[in-house]
Amino acid sequence: MLRAASAISLVTLISRILGLVRDTMMTHLLGTSWEMGAFTRAWAIPNLLRRLFGEGALSAAFVPAFTRALNDDPAKAKRLLGGVTGALTLGLGCVTVLVVGLCLLVPGVWFKLPAEDETTGAAHGRHLLLLTAILFPYVIPVCVSAIYAGAQNALGQFALPAAAPLLLNAIWIGAIVASGWLPSLSDQQFTILIAVALSVGGFVQLLLNLGPLRRRGYLPPMHIPRAGDPSLGVLAATAPTLLGLSATQLSALASQWLAEYLVGPGSTTHVYLANRLLLFPHALTALAAATAVFPTLSLLAAKGEFGPLRQKLDVAVHATMLLAVPAAAGMWAVSPDLVSVAFVHGSYTPNDAVETARATAALVAGLPFLSAAQLYARGLYALGDNRTPAIAAVALLFLNLALDFALVLGAGMGADGLTLASSLCSLVNALWLRATLYGRLPSAPPALPRIGRILAATAAMLGTVFAVQASIDGTTRMSRALLDLALPIGAGMVAYLATHVALGGRELPDLWQRRRARRAARAAPPQ
Repeated sequence: MLRAASAISLVTLISRILGLVRDTMMTHLLGTSWEMGAFTRAWAIPNLLRRLFGEGALSAAFVPAFTRALNDDPAKAKRLLGGVTGALTLGLGCVTVLVVGLCLLVPGVWFKLPAEDETTGAAHGRHLLLLTAILFPYVIPVCVSAIYAGAQNALGQFALPAAAPLLLNAIWIGAIVASGWLPSLSDQQFTILIAVALSVGGFVQLLLNLGPLRRRGYLPPMHIPRAGDPSLGVLAATAPTLLGLSATQLSALASQWLAEYLVGPGSTTHVYLANRLLLFPHALTALAAATAVFPTLSLLAAKGEFGPLRQKLDVAVHATMLLAVPAAAGMWAVSPDLVSVAFVHGSYTPNDAVETARATAALVAGLPFLSAAQLYARGLYALGDNRTPAIAAVALLFLNLALDFALVLGAGMGADGLTLASSLCSLVNALWLRATLYGRLPSAPPALPRIGRILAATAAMLGTVFAVQASIDGTTRMSRALLDLALPIGAGMVAYLATHVALGGRELPDLWQRRRARRAARAAPPQ
């Protein structure tokens, strides 16, 4: 599990670095303008469906079924893959035609963005609809690609599927660079160019995932499932999970859309950038661990081995907390300098950086809870319980909306109120799913000493980061990147690891010993 998670994290790290570069370039050109807000809104809609069908509900139902079919008969697994991808392509194709048609036919006056006058607001709305029409077809290749990636995960291949977002970020950056060769482009035309590049990039991502499956003989032709087709069972199992994930994703989408109206112009960009920065630690910790452990949990559940399942899940949760807790604390500590160094130039101002840093600090506070909830949800999916996460997500949708209004309108907070509401909902979700899941699995010894070590080591890390930040300060952008970010982060990492080991943490020494033992076993002559 750790080897697979490490492979995913390494590829994801490169992708996230490219993502940070591309967001820096976007904010340099657009700042927090209405064009940037319209683009992030339009981009959020296909991403919502990607998370629902490609990486969420359908994947959660498909991976356990595909894993069981592989264990039983590879021919059944291939037929299952062909049926699921065929139904997904047909369904998303119909939805895409409908959405694109509506976006091109419905007048923009019904989708006005905040503006100084009615005419300008309607023009802004028409541009939002045009961007949505261009970006929406992206959902077809990216969702099918995510199912192919799930099949590769079940076959033990993790690194290459994780590289698909890396490729998309490279295409995005290439489009931004290419726009520089067309200096007469307006901001509206620039966002249209980027939208076209991303839709094309979705099909390039799909090609990346086709090759490995074809080489291994697991790329069957798509077909529409009929009565008796095993893929119909996967699609039926998707319904409750889809309900839950729909509520979760709609909650995030609602916060991003409400930002412009509850807080004011530019706040959509602050929430968007905060979510982008959260993806750095989230993808390297929780997402990697959940992706790596899910096939194993599904296989153990299929065999009825609930004790080992609990043990494997505990290992995954602890390994995630070992990284997620200090990552959240560290992001909170360096968020002002991080946002300033990364984004303040061109059209993005220091005042914009203050608001984004606040939103980021409030959002990363919920990273440990978001991470734990994703692992607990995977455990419930492996046990065949798609209902509990769905019920929790629907309830949290209303809670999140209530907190949005309470924190922004009642407490007078800005974009940070919207992101703080998300963090509080992540806490409630983690506690809810944990109580349900562990109530169905064999009991295990309490993990309080391990949690205590993590918290103590995190406190030592924060003290080190603040001490280094107070003792030295950069003046230029490059010196700030080195002295205000790289140096405190590096010193904090050393302090965290040293304190954790000094307090009796055996994770790193044990991993090192196991690695040496594996090397010795491979080097030993055969008996």
